[in-house]
Amino acid sequence: MKNKKITDILKGVREHVVMRDYTTLHIGGVADYFFEAKTIDDLIKAVRTAVDLKIPYFILGNGSNILFSDYGFAGLVIKNATTNISIMKEKSQVIVDAGVMLPRLIMALASDDLAGLEFLYGVPGTVGGALYGNAGAWGNAISDYLKNLTVLEKDSESGIPKVSQYSASWLDFTYRSSKLKRLKSKEKPVILTAQFQLARSQKEEIIRRLNVIQKKRQATQPIGLSAGSIFRNPIPKELKNISGTGTKNMPEFAKERTAGFMLEQVGAKKLKVGSAEVSGLHANFILNKNGAKGAEIRSLIEEIRDKVNEKFGIVLEEEIEYIGQW
Repeated sequence: MKNKKITDILKGVREHVVMRDYTTLHIGGVADYFFEAKTIDDLIKAVRTAVDLKIPYFILGNGSNILFSDYGFAGLVIKNATTNISIMKEKSQVIVDAGVMLPRLIMALASDDLAGLEFLYGVPGTVGGALYGNAGAWGNAISDYLKNLTVLEKDSESGIPKVSQYSASWLDFTYRSSKLKRLKSKEKPVILTAQFQLARSQKEEIIRRLNVIQKKRQATQPIGLSAGSIFRNPIPKELKNISGTGTKNMPEFAKERTAGFMLEQVGAKKLKVGSAEVSGLHANFILNKNGAKGAEIRSLIEEIRDKVNEKFGIVLEEEIEYIGQW
């Protein structure tokens, strides 16, 4: 593909696309290139093209848990918009594309009397994003239900991205993290599909639980433009290196050990920088109130993290990721 341009190879790729419209914070500058992958084949072709042309790439889900730079992204942003859900009711399993939105998956499972992932109902993310960050709530994590997955990764000999299948342990899950999230490489493996083991239940009972979860989220999490929880709850040092496929080795967090509680104790709910302000409902959420810049959000994050460190001697770690040129 020598001397070829990405616009010649990847049909449908767009140039100079503002990322603000693709993130839940509604913040972000211009990406050099943007491509929406509606099928697994589209996704594979986009990644292989970027690797071949030596163009940096980033896989975008629904745009939560990230903060895009005001200066944009010097490379190709690939939005994973894959949609396939294949339910194997007799095995209580499902194989799902990584681009599928969590609420859609959960409702599809409920329709076939399959339960397990209800705790993620209301999370505005995709299956791939949830696995990448080991999303969870109320003592549960998505890693507890993962059976295996397929990924696109560079072949060690040819350098060409190939499709591989692994068991859940390959992701080396820890609290709110996975091997992929911890990996610093610019060419990370890409989750394509995931297979989950679920449990039988009655649709009516599942819907009842979903209603309870929805009300709980509405009561504790703010409405507005946010990226979700900013910080992870701090883990005791002796537990930090524990890993596994689920949350069985992870601690239950007392209220006094949560990031939200510590942030509230240092007066974070009163703080803002420009149009970025801490939610008055939950101190671990930062809202874009009126056209905030990414730099304002990040400045506020650093300010409240420093205040917690000064009072508690704990450096909170971000759950969100910074994307682009900072």
